[in-house]
Amino acid sequence: MIGKRKRQQDLFDVGYVFDVPLAPGSFHGQLARAAPRLFRDDDFAACYHAHLGRPSVPPSQLALLTVLQHHAGVSDAEAIERTCFDARWAAVLGTQLGQPLCAKSTLQLFRAQLILHDTVLTVFQRSLDEAQRAGLLKSTPLRILVDTKPILGRGAVEDTYNLLATGIRQLCKALARPAQLKPEDWARGHDLRRYCETSVKGSAELDWSEATARQAFLSEIVTDARRLLRLTTSRLPTLPAAAQETVRTAAQLLEQLLLQDVVEQPGADGKTQAEIREGTASGRVPAALDPDQRHGRKSKSKRFTGHKASVAVEPESQLIVGATVLAGEAPDATEVLAQVEQVEANTGQVVAETVGDCAYGSGATRQEFEQVERVLVAKVPAETANDGHFPKSRFVLDLKQQQATCPGGITTAHVTGSVEKGLLFHFGKACTVCPLRAQCTGAQGGRQVRTHPQEELLREARAFQQTAAGRQVLRERVAVEHGLARLSHLGIGQARYVGRVKTRFQLLLAATVANLRRTWNWQQAPDTPPGGAPERGGTAERGSATAWQARRATRAGLRGLFFGYRLLPAHWQRSIPAG
Repeated sequence: MIGKRKRQQDLFDVGYVFDVPLAPGSFHGQLARAAPRLFRDDDFAACYHAHLGRPSVPPSQLALLTVLQHHAGVSDAEAIERTCFDARWAAVLGTQLGQPLCAKSTLQLFRAQLILHDTVLTVFQRSLDEAQRAGLLKSTPLRILVDTKPILGRGAVEDTYNLLATGIRQLCKALARPAQLKPEDWARGHDLRRYCETSVKGSAELDWSEATARQAFLSEIVTDARRLLRLTTSRLPTLPAAAQETVRTAAQLLEQLLLQDVVEQPGADGKTQAEIREGTASGRVPAALDPDQRHGRKSKSKRFTGHKASVAVEPESQLIVGATVLAGEAPDATEVLAQVEQVEANTGQVVAETVGDCAYGSGATRQEFEQVERVLVAKVPAETANDGHFPKSRFVLDLKQQQATCPGGITTAHVTGSVEKGLLFHFGKACTVCPLRAQCTGAQGGRQVRTHPQEELLREARAFQQTAAGRQVLRERVAVEHGLARLSHLGIGQARYVGRVKTRFQLLLAATVANLRRTWNWQQAPDTPPGGAPERGGTAERGSATAWQARRATRAGLRGLFFGYRLLPAHWQRSIPAG
């Protein structure tokens, strides 16, 4: 059952007996002033039963604790200790110093509920509500800038030998749990003892310089894996329903590891001969402990293993208005249209224009935006090299009449293909007498020009980016780099949790902290326009600076009375009537 936060604070807290003058410009001071209005207990009602159970720790306080934890970048145990011993955290949470807010398991369960019900999106949206309240995020159609950032995965990247061994160990662990055995005992009982070691390669005694020895060792691992999979198939129907899904998931992972890394062939003696597959399979899983990780690259020279943070930033306010996590191998423009729609849901405002770099400038992405009548501004990727000959941009293409004119002034209507799949213009014999032939083509059959299925959209974009207005729009992309830098400062470059879903939770919490800090610093800036931070209904809120100062003055008076009473002689204290 959901617990409610008390409106009246205890007398013996950090605001009354122990005065903590939080710096107005610090994150803790800013969060303490905004805490009463930032989160409400009813915002998290979906995570609790309406009537059953004991009243929980107020979820508004747990949400504040989650924000504090991700701002500090500390573990769950450290976060609980800080609620007990850090006066700044106690001032934000409104708790007594020396008393922890909750148990560590309570914080972990609350995080699981935020992920399960996707209520973490509510926490992120509250940061945008705060920006709208302050006047930083204007209630006008939005322009957003999109980009991605690599996130290193949590799982250890392993080679094929140890990767298969970890997959076997994971499946043994899943099968041992319903049998109520330790994984090591279950593995020993099925002749899989070697996989109890941390590194199967480190415990193997063989000459790694010998290709034959390496192949024989790999064949033994593959044979054990196949035997374990056959055993799993036979025992799966007899397992409890609660354990079947866990075992099935572990078996599917092991099967995937075998298919992606190993080529199996029957040997002359009837035994399996295994070899490591050449190259890297598409969608390869590099870490068995975090199967969501993928090999990716941000550029031709920058490779990583993990996930991609896809972020949308509003350039005028520099707020992060949308964030999600993609697979590490996914192109930057993956699901960008869905992200635009999510930005509109987060802010309640229409997105009028989306700006991206070359990764978002493909014809397919432009076509997606064109079909739903949305505006996309992205730099067109440079034309591919043509062996020093005239590029396609030197040709005048008339797609309606299906004609093409070359730099030499020759026009051809000889065309094959279709507009949907791309046209192919043939100049043929006309190139024989052309004085520019050496600069245009070296083919004996003459020059051919192939159009893109979205040729018109690409040509319009190329023409726009060469104008002054187009160059100005593309230069504004620097704002999204600032947003990514703030996320980097909050530790988003390294995943805290295993899995893409939990990494999205981390990204949204980091974006929440970045937005709140950006909003409150903007409010306190000397050049903030008058009326830039309007109060709801035209009245001062409980969390405003004036109300905060008034409460501190009241607390100071009560504190003086309390300590003055304690200094009186005992017989004087007894003579003072109660109440």
